[in-house]
Amino acid sequence: MSARQLALLAHAALLIGALFFIVPALTAWHPQHGYLFALTFYWLFFCLPVIGWHALEGNDGRLFSEKLRWRDWWIIPLLLVQVGIIAIANFVPNTSILTSGSMYLALLIAAINGPLEEMAWRGGFIGTFRDKPRLGFWLGWALFTAWHIPLALSHDIVFDGGALALVGGASALGLFWAWIAWRTGSVFYVSLAHMLTNVFAFWVLFSRNGFA
Repeated sequence: MSARQLALLAHAALLIGALFFIVPALTAWHPQHGYLFALTFYWLFFCLPVIGWHALEGNDGRLFSEKLRWRDWWIIPLLLVQVGIIAIANFVPNTSILTSGSMYLALLIAAINGPLEEMAWRGGFIGTFRDKPRLGFWLGWALFTAWHIPLALSHDIVFDGGALALVGGASALGLFWAWIAWRTGSVFYVSLAHMLTNVFAFWVLFSRNGFA
């Protein structure tokens, strides 16, 4: 592997390792504020640097493009179906707990988190592993899944379905989004799908845990 590829892997591994300490410490101090501070740490010290050093550096002109090849037209309705399934799965059992304050907070956090994650995890690995796409695909997916594990260590934060649903859901969706991003060479549509998915997931999470 090249120096850039090793640097990206090391950056991801350090981020995950740091979060194993940061998430429990911050949420023990204050569950809601600590959780949001942990996300902010992740955006500032992983997502933004990776976008700058790897995604933008490795952009071939397609990485952030909305243009699709004609044979990939079905990707848009497929992503809409995925978002719809997540919305129904989150809303139907939780309508009684949803709050308007949590909705506004979810919209804000999702608008930041979804695009940043796709540009970093999918964009960064596509831009850096163009010469080893299969390796980049699987490493990016595995590390994206792994970064969700420290979140399960949050104090007094309840995730629907528990830690298994949190990590398993991230793994399944990460695999789906990675497949689309690598197929199209672009993170544009998966960024939108990730953002919309996060709106519904965060709305329930924030409502259940009294964020707003």
